[in-house]
Amino acid sequence: MSQTATLFLFVKGTAESPVEQLVADAQCAAALDTLEKIRTLPEIGEIVVATRSAVFAARAYAWGARVENDPIDEEFHWGKCLRDLVRKYHAAIPLYISGGSGILLSADDWRAILQQVIGEPNTVVTNNFFSCDLAAWSPGDALEKIAPPAVDNDLAFRLGEHAGLRVIPLPKNAATQLDIDTPTDLLTTAQHPAVGQHLRAFLNTTRLDTTRIEEVKTVLGNRNATALVAGRVSASLALFLERATRCQWRIFSEERGMRASGRIARGEVRSLLGYYLDSVGAREFFATLARLSDAAVIDTRVLFAHRRLDPPASDRFNSDLLQAEQIADPFIRELTIAAREATIPILLGGHSVVSGGMYALAE
Repeated sequence: MSQTATLFLFVKGTAESPVEQLVADAQCAAALDTLEKIRTLPEIGEIVVATRSAVFAARAYAWGARVENDPIDEEFHWGKCLRDLVRKYHAAIPLYISGGSGILLSADDWRAILQQVIGEPNTVVTNNFFSCDLAAWSPGDALEKIAPPAVDNDLAFRLGEHAGLRVIPLPKNAATQLDIDTPTDLLTTAQHPAVGQHLRAFLNTTRLDTTRIEEVKTVLGNRNATALVAGRVSASLALFLERATRCQWRIFSEERGMRASGRIARGEVRSLLGYYLDSVGAREFFATLARLSDAAVIDTRVLFAHRRLDPPASDRFNSDLLQAEQIADPFIRELTIAAREATIPILLGGHSVVSGGMYALAE
């Protein structure tokens, strides 16, 4: 093959609180599965791993990867780091993967992605245009034409809108949309048959309560039940849920692309559910959802942004696990208590809970 891609696998691996470390360790395990599947593909040239985890770095190095240690004592800027690494390794065709994404993709899936971008210059292949977790693009120096984004969500959007690359979105399913980004993602992932051996072994060591997941799955399979999903819900997911589940659906789709568009940074996020929550309070909010549905899945990050909150990961993740006592922010703590005491099962999470997580549950 005349051209190969350079893999850039980003895995933070460290955290500031136990609940964050849970997610970080899961991402490391998932990244090992991804690396194991992709490292022998003929379409892959060099493999570059960026991480703060010494354990993960050693494992990747043993498999032939170049290891770049992220600085711990400096403020990390994701986009500048990626740009610098693409420059350093003269990557003509970069493949970027975040540690928790693409974990259900097979080796053949990865090969098809690489063959497409190698065969079609001036393109970017991505799992999500507005909230990218993985992307391959050509030429690599298209990265020089965009302002480096602080987080990976904006990468494909900027390559398409500002660097002029043709965007090729991957099909929407659990394999392309699932990203381990929050504790809820571990719950929705745990029982999927395509989970790799490293992540499976890690999940077997956790003591996560899967009761709510089982209750939500029961609702999805009940023709006489209604499920509610709210947040950054795509039209493709809505169509998939209609076809793949037996229950009835109430769908509230709000603020798609709020980060990539800059609305969250400008304080412009507005949510209909957020306004209702402001009016009636958390307990009545969930009481109303219980009158409308038998289970609810909520992307709380839209509600947080609506209130112009920027909570630390520890508050967000503890809310996802309904561990209200560990939450510092009073609004998020109150919301979490009300969700925990609701009369129907409530799943809280980030974008993935109303994206890859829902695909995984339905599949």
